[in-house]
Amino acid sequence: MKRAPSSLQGLIYRHYLKSALIPMLAIELVLLTLYFSINLYISTRNQDTLLQEVQNNLLTITTIEARSIDNQLGEVARLTGLLQRAQETFFAHPEVCRLPNGPPRLERHPNGAYYKADDNGGASLYYAATTTIGEAERHKARCSEDLDPLFKSIVDANPIVTQVYLNTWDAMSRIYPFMHDAAERFGTTWDVNDLAFYYEADAAHDPERRPVWTSAYLDPAGAGWVISSIAPVYRGDFLEGVTGLDVTIERFIRHILDLNLSWDAMPFMVDRDGTILAMPPRVEQVFGLQELLEHEYAEPLGATPGKPDAYNILKSANPTFSTGMLEFFQSGQSLSELRIDATRYVLIQKPISQTGWRLMVLVNEARILAPVAALRDLTNRIGYVAIGVLVVFYLGFFLLLLVSVRRLSNRIVSPIHALSAATSDLGRRMDSRPLQPAGIQEIDRLSRNFNEMAVELDKRTTQLIEVRVAKQAQEREARILARMANTDLLTEVYNRRRIEEILGAELADLTDPDATFGLILCDIDHFKSVNDRHGHLAGDQVLIEMTRLLRAQLRKDDSLGRWGGEEFMIVCPRIDRGGIEQTAEKLRLGIAEHEFPIVGTATASFGATLARPGESMNALVARADSALYAAKESGRNRVHSAE
Repeated sequence: MKRAPSSLQGLIYRHYLKSALIPMLAIELVLLTLYFSINLYISTRNQDTLLQEVQNNLLTITTIEARSIDNQLGEVARLTGLLQRAQETFFAHPEVCRLPNGPPRLERHPNGAYYKADDNGGASLYYAATTTIGEAERHKARCSEDLDPLFKSIVDANPIVTQVYLNTWDAMSRIYPFMHDAAERFGTTWDVNDLAFYYEADAAHDPERRPVWTSAYLDPAGAGWVISSIAPVYRGDFLEGVTGLDVTIERFIRHILDLNLSWDAMPFMVDRDGTILAMPPRVEQVFGLQELLEHEYAEPLGATPGKPDAYNILKSANPTFSTGMLEFFQSGQSLSELRIDATRYVLIQKPISQTGWRLMVLVNEARILAPVAALRDLTNRIGYVAIGVLVVFYLGFFLLLLVSVRRLSNRIVSPIHALSAATSDLGRRMDSRPLQPAGIQEIDRLSRNFNEMAVELDKRTTQLIEVRVAKQAQEREARILARMANTDLLTEVYNRRRIEEILGAELADLTDPDATFGLILCDIDHFKSVNDRHGHLAGDQVLIEMTRLLRAQLRKDDSLGRWGGEEFMIVCPRIDRGGIEQTAEKLRLGIAEHEFPIVGTATASFGATLARPGESMNALVARADSALYAAKESGRNRVHSAE
């Protein structure tokens, strides 16, 4: 007699509830939970204590380093003040002309710039070609050699200063160390008013006339990405120029941010707006940026571009990072925790009073807590060993039970796997194979339901595909017919029927006496000679190219249609008389200046007019046609406007 299929519930009751598995596992689970909970509690307390100590330590170190950086920047600012006073003295006494390095050789460069040709141990000199070089300019270029010993001593004495410069109102630049390619680097024209290191020191930005620091910018003199301490140089109330000391980002990192902090802490510097001024390679990896140390100067720079927004920590593409950084930045607090992606960091900031910048230190919490984590892992491994011992101890006891469970699981899992595979292929295959009985009532019932569903789904899918294919064919055919009905087949602009519909609609809507629209008729001049000389294929190509030129010059709301032969109609909504005449003239010039394939040049005549409320289409078209006729009669390649 065939044995009736067993129920899944009956199998579970017979094989699991008869055993002592659940009570024994419950006892072991309670013991292990107690062990690991106590381990976690102790580890958490140790982490909190260690983290607090590290934060206090790093905060102290950061405070000391911030003071050190502030002192170094203060020294640079003081040197800037020294430069400022020396140069104001120079401009106050133009009659004094000392040449400590001998007379300089000043020449005209082929690009028109006035420059210092030889390195005599002093600074380079450049005058833009746009500046008229008279006796006063030659005197200033020559006698400003008196400043070179001071320039040189500042660069030689201060390790973070890379160059010293003076930029004057009349586009003169004196820079030390000497630049052999100054004339090529600065080019023919050089408007100092466009330079960040010039206008940031003018009366509007620096009314107190003190040395100030710039944000990071690309140095036009070729030093790459720099920050500058700048000061205005006045003669009375006249701004003669701006002097400054440059510190490259690379040297700033090497001399200021090369701090050997514990726990792999990573220092970086930001300005008052949140833009990263300098960062070492480890911070680059965290922020996903690369410090801008160099730049390829392919051509002269006329302005001073700053760092992109990607280098502003308050404008990060990561919203979690930018929000947390903004709150911390605005709070003025010294210490905070920050999450970047899935990593938690301790963040410390200390202001640099000299510039308003901030020295920030970032340290990975995981690096701080590594010793505690290692101890916790050790105790966890001890717990895992205890679990292993318990498993071995109970292995003999559970052996018979495991054999029974395995046999039961195979009986249950095999048909479930088959059902799972069938459901996975249901949407991809049209030839679903029926599932076979497994000998378990619930699973067999589910298999029968699945087989019936698969058959019905195959039938409905086939019907749906047929309906969708037919609908897509109808829609494609309708689009093609609509396009053919409204479009000129050669030029692919509106045909005469469609442009007349648009013109009629505009006339019907023209009820306000103050509102109007424009109509332009365009006719290609001597088009018959194009066909006669080059053939009709060349003439067709001219028509196609002409429509491309017209469409490129028209507004989005303007409508272009082929009125007939080589004549085109343009409907321009919401336009006045001046606008319709300017539009027609722009179209005429675009055609006249274009080089057509095979034909070469071609011209067109235009007639333009404005619609009047209440007038008929024939009257409006006739007026535009009369204007077109007048343009042709007056010599072609013209625009004529009709009242």
